[in-house]
Amino acid sequence: MRQSERRREILNRLSQEPFASVQELQALVGASEATVRRDLKQLADDGALKRVHGGVERPETSASHLAGAPLARNKQINVAQKRAIARAAAGLVESGDTIVIDGGSTTAMLCPFLADLDLQVLTNSLPIVEQLLLAPRTRLLVPGGEIFREQNIILSPFEDDGTAECFASKMLMGAQALAPAGLLQADSILIRAERRLMARAEKLIVLADSSKFDRRTGLVLCTLSEIDVVVTDSGIGAKDRAMLEKANVEVVIAED
Repeated sequence: MRQSERRREILNRLSQEPFASVQELQALVGASEATVRRDLKQLADDGALKRVHGGVERPETSASHLAGAPLARNKQINVAQKRAIARAAAGLVESGDTIVIDGGSTTAMLCPFLADLDLQVLTNSLPIVEQLLLAPRTRLLVPGGEIFREQNIILSPFEDDGTAECFASKMLMGAQALAPAGLLQADSILIRAERRLMARAEKLIVLADSSKFDRRTGLVLCTLSEIDVVVTDSGIGAKDRAMLEKANVEVVIAED
């Protein structure tokens, strides 16, 4: 494949998905890693894409863009840990529950473990809706708002997002980071929408792999005292576990 054809194929791929790994692009264009990386460097220099760890993203635009990594990239990070965490978190959900699930790479892995529980699910996540549509015993509710493509979620900057009448026993939420200041997220629009969802639930369960404790930047979504349970993996350090337990947060370690 000629250089111009390779680069056109790469840009076509990014028009369909917000993130692509170098390995995926190698398979797409049938070229060596070195060749693909040269193409990516030139396209990045031209402003046609943005190079990130492990691959490339679409260049940022002002429309429907949130701070933080796209869902497509996050889905490729710590996959085994996230799947184990999702399985353990699903074990905290009871048949017949009404629950809230926010959008994210870890919470999206909950669906196979929830499909047979006769749940009512309020979610702002399009991938979760897509998966649970295949579970006929699950009733789905979604808030009103704007679709943010990179994160595949629905958010509204307004108070009236259509969820005011919903009350859930539990909310299952992902996180950008967990720190002494609390649960952190990247974007103020996301925080306002998440706070409304949190207000609909009696109990807050956070799904966070151990890498989330290594991050200390972001905006505070809630304090640690507002969290009931954190489900994480065995990589959590003793200091971070003590931080949670001091705030009376129950820590559940997912089995690999």
